[in-house]
This record gives sequence, structure tokens and C-alpha cells, in this order.
Amino acid sequence: MTARVDHAVTTGTFSLDGQTFDVDNNVWVIGDDTECVVLDAPHDVDAILRVVGQRRVRAILATHAHDDHVRAAPALARA
Repeated sequence: MTARVDHAVTTGTFSLDGQTFDVDNNVWVIGDDTECVVLDAPHDVDAILRVVGQRRVRAILATHAHDDHVRAAPALARA
């Protein structure tokens, strides 16, 4: 098995304490050619799925629970 690490940047908003900011977020996809885990799921499910490709997503891991890091996780899990 050959491990691989893929990366993308998604753009969206981050809200905290009544303020909203435009932000870019990293998405890391770690695994091999058949399965992977997604580290953070911000903003754009389609962009994340382009990085995942045909691999099976075994888990979606969040580095923390700010809305910009987890917003797309439910939709990604369904996809």
C-alpha cells in the first residue's frame, strides 16, 4: 500500500461572536488509492469530492469545531 496526502483550499465564511469573515480553509485527504480520511470539511462538498476522487471516505476528522471547519461534514458524509 502506498500512502498519499492530497490537499485543497476551499473558500467561504467563518462566523464567531456575531461577526462573519471571508476565509480560505485547507482540506487534507489522507489515505491510499482506494480509501481515505478527510481532515476538516469546510465550505464546498464538490471541491472536497474532487480531491477524494473514487476513493471510499472512511472518516471525516475535524481539527476543531468552528463552523468553517465542519459546515460541509454532514453533506460530505451523505455523499
